[in-house]
Amino acid sequence: MEPTQMHLRFYQSLDRLRKLKLGFADRPMKLLEFLMLTTIEDYHKNHPEVQGIYVSALADQLDLAVPAVSKQLRHMEQQGWLVRTVDRQNRRNTFVSLSAPGRQALAEEESFYLEMSSHVFQQMGEERCLSIIDGISDMLDLLEETARQRQTTKLT
Repeated sequence: MEPTQMHLRFYQSLDRLRKLKLGFADRPMKLLEFLMLTTIEDYHKNHPEVQGIYVSALADQLDLAVPAVSKQLRHMEQQGWLVRTVDRQNRRNTFVSLSAPGRQALAEEESFYLEMSSHVFQQMGEERCLSIIDGISDMLDLLEETARQRQTTKLT
């Protein structure tokens, strides 16, 4: 099968997404850190009775491996953005919660991301943006499924 113009545009678009910086390079927080802090904050808002979110639950919600999350959390803890606490009920589990400086840093980053995304939504229209987001999500699902199938085929 020869690559068509659509194939090439698809690959070029994937490469543009990979390279996209959007002024993030000068931000104090990486996108993954922002997503992690947002997830921690949302969990706390929905579960105020607990100390924080378990590292394993955070990894599950972000679809990341626990060791990768733990490594990132160490860096974020060094930044002063969060606190890790050992669960007294089960010492093998660790709770993660935002520190006061973490909440402040998150609020500043939320403002930046909200401004960036709102500009795009306003220029393109929310309905079109939602359609594109849904389409990208569907495409990623299919790419992941294809990659899993290829991996399974190679293993057998």
